[in-house]
Amino acid sequence: VPFMIDSSKFEIVEAGVKWCQGKAIVNSISLKVGEEKFKEQALLLRKHGAAVVIMAFDEQGQAASKADKVRICKRSYDILVAEPICLPPEDIVFDPNILTIGTGIEEHNAYGVDFIEAVREIKELCPWAKISGGVSNLSFGFRGVNVIRESIHAVFLYHACVESGMDMGIVNATEMLALNEVPAQLREVCEDAVLNKRTDATDRLLAATEAEKAAAEARKRGGAAPEQAKQTTWRDLPIAERLTHALVKGV
Repeated sequence: VPFMIDSSKFEIVEAGVKWCQGKAIVNSISLKVGEEKFKEQALLLRKHGAAVVIMAFDEQGQAASKADKVRICKRSYDILVAEPICLPPEDIVFDPNILTIGTGIEEHNAYGVDFIEAVREIKELCPWAKISGGVSNLSFGFRGVNVIRESIHAVFLYHACVESGMDMGIVNATEMLALNEVPAQLREVCEDAVLNKRTDATDRLLAATEAEKAAAEARKRGGAAPEQAKQTTWRDLPIAERLTHALVKGV
């Protein structure tokens, strides 16, 4: 497993790759520093054999729309794989910016589907490059209600990874839900919000959140024993299934 060298200060990144044995991954560089500085940084990372996360920023700022995500990633890719940098395309990891949905601001409603559609196009235009993202950003407005957040993430990851080709993401492995673990009605509500299918998708998601908060309060008043039993039932499974559960859930 490679080290991830993560800093917003490139001098720290540079010190890290010099002392890191084996192949590191650097998080991150972008075109927001200007094309010439971007090339200098990429050339140094190429010299040290590092893979690199490329954020979808340029001189004008952060890419929010599908078009801007694709444009900036394609521009970055063309610079990186060409001379004099010649970075192997499989060492490029794009982060096209997962942004928050369900904020009540209309222009934010398409952030989920724009990312999903951008992933598909970037994968077509930038062969061998990988795509990652911070998944929790998507549901930031619903923090504190994990069932809702993880249901949103399950729907999003299915469409982004399985259908569009996203390679990896930053997630909370202990809380993750598989798509088939999301109740059907909640799954529909989350899908409407993630894919921006309905104008009232945010309102319906907020209603589901309030319902889940009320249910959580009711469970608290009823005592902790049922919830504790639910959390520990997987330990009673056969050894192979316990191992599978632990690997999938990260416990």
